[in-house]
Amino acid sequence: MPSDQQGPLADKLLAPETFPKVLEDSKQLVANEIDKKNIALRTAFNMVRRAKPDLIDRAMNALLPEFVSALEPFYADAQAKPDTSFREHLVNNKDAAASALLSVSDRRVKDADNKIVESGYQKLRGRAHKEVMAAMPGVADVMSRYA
Repeated sequence: MPSDQQGPLADKLLAPETFPKVLEDSKQLVANEIDKKNIALRTAFNMVRRAKPDLIDRAMNALLPEFVSALEPFYADAQAKPDTSFREHLVNNKDAAASALLSVSDRRVKDADNKIVESGYQKLRGRAHKEVMAAMPGVADVMSRYA
């Protein structure tokens, strides 16, 4: 877990005593979301999981701090409105929150400098925004549970 993450949300979610819980809940959220998808996607995901059992763990461990940073502005906005919870704010702004989260993935794929990864990601990117928006209540539940 990088220690260079800044902000009040990161202070809460990335704290050594909290991060493992957030990580486990996030991995469970990914698994739950995959279970809702069609058989082809579930099968592909399970094949990847069997071939590389630690892939989701490593990916979530690496990406979660960046996702938290991407959500810092939403946390600050919610904190500035005493009648709005962080969860409610994320759900009400799911389009912008999804864009913020996907900007992390976009940057990671661009930095990977791997044409095969980039090509595969671009094929899925259009649908990804819709999928992340649909998952936002679950994302909001996990993030707000510890914030």
